[in-house]
Amino acid sequence: MNKTLSKSYVYFALHGDDFEPNEVTKELGIEPTDSWKKGDKGQYIANQKYACWKWSTEKGKEAIFIDNLVDEVVEKLRDKVEIINKLKDKYQLSSVLEIVMYIDVNPEVSTPALGHNLKTIEFLYQTQTVTDVDIYRYDSAETEE
Repeated sequence: MNKTLSKSYVYFALHGDDFEPNEVTKELGIEPTDSWKKGDKGQYIANQKYACWKWSTEKGKEAIFIDNLVDEVVEKLRDKVEIINKLKDKYQLSSVLEIVMYIDVNPEVSTPALGHNLKTIEFLYQTQTVTDVDIYRYDSAETEE
């Protein structure tokens, strides 16, 4: 049973109609793992419909304790609450903590656990950030040799 088959990850993103992601990078002092401007060519669409700045954990780093990935994101941004709020106000941005969970349906493997500690809840509240959870299934038993 190979836990590296899971591709679960978590990211924090700032979305807006039209802003310069490089300005967000400069203000936060954090290099994004991905960013784009409105109109840029998208991976799945011809032109991006909005601008985005995103910082993500590594994919497949954790299969069971998804909270560890959430904690990694919150710790990265926790001391940036004031800057995040200033950016959200200045550029009319929304923020999301996106949890992308891959659940192994193989009965021999544990399923992931997810819950937010008070540090995470405080960060989400202070930055008025919503959470979104995408869940995908896979069966590691089908891919084992």
